Amino acid sequence: MNAPLSYFGTEPGRFAVAWPGEAVFGAGCAAQAADWAVERGLQRPLVVSDAGLVAAGLPAPLLDALRATGLAPVMFDGVDANPSTANVEAAAAAWRNGRCDGLIALGGGSVIDVCKVLLASLCSDAPLAEVLRGGDAVLLRPVPPFAAVPTTAGTGSESTTAALVKDAEGRKHVLRSRRCQPQWIALDPLLTLSTPPGVTAAAGFDVLMHALGAATNRATNPVGEALALGALERAFRALPAVLARPGDIEARADMLMASYLAGVAMSLRGVDGIHGLCTPLESFAHAPHAHVLAVVCEPLLRFNLQTMEPCYARVATACGIGAPGADVPARAAALIDAVCALRDQARLPRTLGAIGIAPEDMPAVYEAAAVNASLRLNGRAFTAEDIVTVYAAMR
Repeated sequence: MNAPLSYFGTEPGRFAVAWPGEAVFGAGCAAQAADWAVERGLQRPLVVSDAGLVAAGLPAPLLDALRATGLAPVMFDGVDANPSTANVEAAAAAWRNGRCDGLIALGGGSVIDVCKVLLASLCSDAPLAEVLRGGDAVLLRPVPPFAAVPTTAGTGSESTTAALVKDAEGRKHVLRSRRCQPQWIALDPLLTLSTPPGVTAAAGFDVLMHALGAATNRATNPVGEALALGALERAFRALPAVLARPGDIEARADMLMASYLAGVAMSLRGVDGIHGLCTPLESFAHAPHAHVLAVVCEPLLRFNLQTMEPCYARVATACGIGAPGADVPARAAALIDAVCALRDQARLPRTLGAIGIAPEDMPAVYEAAAVNASLRLNGRAFTAEDIVTVYAAMR
């Protein structure tokens, strides 16, 4: 495990801060997207969504508002739940055929990720595979105007620098680009009301895992840590409320804010071994991202306890978890218990078999995990034997 660390700094006292684009918050704020498009001088914005959201009617008000201002929006709804490079190529064809001049993503993390990769490909002459590897370094042209209107509180893609897509062989690739982040974001909790309960639960668990990873890894960015803790406290409080009362707008607004803050935190600090062990599995799993995170989280957190009890105890205290006056081991254990309770309340899986991982998949998984940047940011260092042992606990 001697590969270089990711670009998230681990040297104390050295860090950088960059914020995503302008954001507006509150019920109904998605209606401002049409004003944003007019202010940017757009004529033919490409609106990217997915077929499920189109069937639910969510893009219709945005399209009507854009047309009411004299714009001629072009609709593309060909994004899959697990987004792919084929989705990006199809969106690029829609952009060219529609002679588009701006981009509005309306959807969850899959839709926003496809839009980020689309913009990167439009601004580079390199093949898509090279664009995914090179990020901002291979972008030759200015990025067109890009707005994001998330419809789930989940990946935080609206505020992260990363985008994840699968290639034709099922391998996942991460684009990291600050230039391709949305320049304008609307966080409207009303749009999350139509999200199916299972998707709401999974997306909410995404938020929890992203915030926890950013709050507890080895990176040394205190701004990112503070944002991650704020996101984590909101998620622990609001996710049970959303699961119990789907119409609770205040709790849904808190989850959207938690998702956004966790996204900024991840862009400043990265995540931890939960994602480090999750990503290698996703090349073989036929399951949503949150389902894989749910399988990984408990074994990884319990592995970390040997060296991270004080860290987990501090997080528990910041989130109001555990009995008042409890000692460090008790508070650390209470944090893990709270994570597992939310996983179970969300009805997410616990085992590799439940997400379609077969024993013959594991050698390739071990190999990918050994060079994963997020695993190297984990608070407790891993050996090759540790990787095998922690995955074994997921059986």
